[in-house]
Amino acid sequence: MKSGNRRRSLIAVLCCATALVTPPADARELSGVTLPESTRVSGTVMRLNGMGLHKEKVFFKVYVAGLYLERPTHDPLQAISTDEGKRMVIVMLRDVDRDAFLEAVEEGIQRNSGPVMPALRGRLDRLKQALPDLEKGNILDFTYLPGVGTLVRGQGREMAIAGKDFANALFSVWLGPNPTDRRLKRKLLGR
Repeated sequence: MKSGNRRRSLIAVLCCATALVTPPADARELSGVTLPESTRVSGTVMRLNGMGLHKEKVFFKVYVAGLYLERPTHDPLQAISTDEGKRMVIVMLRDVDRDAFLEAVEEGIQRNSGPVMPALRGRLDRLKQALPDLEKGNILDFTYLPGVGTLVRGQGREMAIAGKDFANALFSVWLGPNPTDRRLKRKLLGR
């Protein structure tokens, strides 16, 4: 093979390899997780506001989270309180004990929504029943739709939990004044 043909072949192979590992233009990639720029749920289009990585003890990558909103914003209060569709997608990067994950969610709700905890207790218990064990590669999402409530989906399980107050408390785990991870909060808000 002539060197010119060999060079063109090598360039073609490199271009094909790059195409296979480069996420599409309408998606974002972080730590090997690719999320689309937009999603549609029950006719509601939501855009990827931001995505970030949650780590434990600085070293351990636990999950990548993506926040979808009908109207993207950098304002955490607006992201939580607007009565519009919103979705938090969590892609597990390692196995996490279901109870440990639920404990972190409950602590996050307590830190950000403490006074309303008694009103949320029954629905929080329903959330505990809905969540499966979480293993590397699993996807969990929480989607709030006005008039429907919060849809919880993961590993073939799905349930709806009523109430905007519950959605506000749940999304405040990541976006509230006392979030689980401040760096993740900034990334979810597109900062």
